[in-house]
Amino acid sequence: MEKRQVLFVNLRRIEREGLESLLAARRLGYEVVLLGRSLPPFAAPLVTAFYQVDTYDRATALAAARDVAGRYDIAGVPSFTEVDVQLVAAIAAELGLPGMTTDAALKARNKYHMKQGLQDMRDVLPTYHRVRNLTELRTAVRDIGLPAVIKPTGASGSKGIFELRDDEDLEAAVEQLEKIARPQFDAVFQQFGAEFIVEEYLEGEELSVEGLIAGGEPHVVMVTDKLTSAPYHLELQHVMPSALPSDVLAEVQATTVQIVSALGFDNCAFHLEAKWGPRGMKFIEVAARPAGDYIVSHLVPLSCGIDYFANVVRIAVGAPLELEPDRDLHTGLRFVLADRSGRFEGLGGIEDVCADPGYPYLFLEHPVGTEVTLPPASFGLQRVAAVCARHVDRAGLDALLSDVDRLVSARVTVAETALA
Repeated sequence: MEKRQVLFVNLRRIEREGLESLLAARRLGYEVVLLGRSLPPFAAPLVTAFYQVDTYDRATALAAARDVAGRYDIAGVPSFTEVDVQLVAAIAAELGLPGMTTDAALKARNKYHMKQGLQDMRDVLPTYHRVRNLTELRTAVRDIGLPAVIKPTGASGSKGIFELRDDEDLEAAVEQLEKIARPQFDAVFQQFGAEFIVEEYLEGEELSVEGLIAGGEPHVVMVTDKLTSAPYHLELQHVMPSALPSDVLAEVQATTVQIVSALGFDNCAFHLEAKWGPRGMKFIEVAARPAGDYIVSHLVPLSCGIDYFANVVRIAVGAPLELEPDRDLHTGLRFVLADRSGRFEGLGGIEDVCADPGYPYLFLEHPVGTEVTLPPASFGLQRVAAVCARHVDRAGLDALLSDVDRLVSARVTVAETALA
């Protein structure tokens, strides 16, 4: 019997995640046709055909997808990447395959439309306003109060998040955001540009919820505890399963199901971010694609044995999900940060980590020789490595992750001209 194909629209930014997504499709017996801006060398052996197209050009990309469908027996269009959620939804609709609606895809990509879509759940929403300039920000802050947080409505990966602690922070934040929210800084800003959302600052424990929804039925796979940096909110650590009490977890999961259902999400993975604090669960945002930072590509399989990426493909082709866990481990990830801008020369102190079976994976985020810069000049370069850990209990896992900071360091050389 001839194999059918699945159509991938670009690959995930992290190469190991992109590799795992391709391997998941192959494990299920599908060939992969890739529609995207480039074909990375690691992907070439796993891709049956590659169509190079500017996927920010919706009309051209849809025409290319129609051409692909005329040449191959496309069984589904899985959604793996943030910036392509709307395009994947449009392709799925064009080809009559499982996917999201246009309205739900817009809410998934734009944080303002997302919040607007949850007006019937105001108890979980922070106070928020959409702003485009300093004048509008000053007006919004008079209503919201300080502290507050401002970020682009269409960003991802913690790009452009600024805390507002006093009135002097407002002008500086807008000045930085106007530099950041441009396609020249990051291609993600081709979609919504310099449009921002300002929200009240939320107190509490940060968490994320990893799940899948198919045929209108949401499934929560894992709740993850997370740590982020101050003041730019770079994600530093992910730990699963969450250590929150069982009654809190039950409420978080139930509220998550309400949120994704209210937004009209369907036939997609989801990654929801929230805080649990004195006022209960407060919603931050939700993406209609798998979590990044190796959370679902590596930590979920390590923790419970569920093949998350394979289930993303199953959703796309309309096949039943397989969500039965086969293990119960505590897993986590800790990022190694550069403490200065300069040339990344590698990692120090990794010998003990590599020799300890408690650390199954260590990933370099950038090649040795990369010039790294810190926020706000760049939001994607300070994290230079990621170390995954596993243990039979939470205390043991916490100790392993704490040791990462003690054992591993980033070697960064500062140019002499920078020191002068």
